Amino acid sequence: MAADPSKMSDPKELRQLLANAERLKNTEMATACRRRLYELGGANIDDPVERRLAQAVTALEDIYREKHGRAQTAGYTRKKIASVGALATLSDWALKKDVTPGFLTLVERGMAEFTGEYIVAEFSDRFEPHVVAAARRRLEEYGVKLPPI
Repeated sequence: MAADPSKMSDPKELRQLLANAERLKNTEMATACRRRLYELGGANIDDPVERRLAQAVTALEDIYREKHGRAQTAGYTRKKIASVGALATLSDWALKKDVTPGFLTLVERGMAEFTGEYIVAEFSDRFEPHVVAAARRRLEEYGVKLPPI
């Protein structure tokens, strides 16, 4: 019986399963492993927006890992979060003029729920209306199904 990534909690085991799935060209399993790795990124955070942002940062760092072939932290992003907080960071992402490569990669992989824009749309009551409108507009522009209001 195949392992079920959604029930796994050890990132090391998930990365091994991901590597095996990629080697075997099992894209469905690889996607499930990535999704679970991203979910675990914020597992110990109580505030739902901060938890989801931690998941988004985990996703971003995974994209960096693939791009550079080694682990690389999202140092600038982590410093910004520490400096201005989760809400301001997510607001800035949503209001950015251009989309980021991380946004595009996550949308292409069918994991737009790990983008900052999706988090803003998901927790619209925590953000200014113009920020929510910008996030929703970007998601719609890229064909992402919006979270329920």
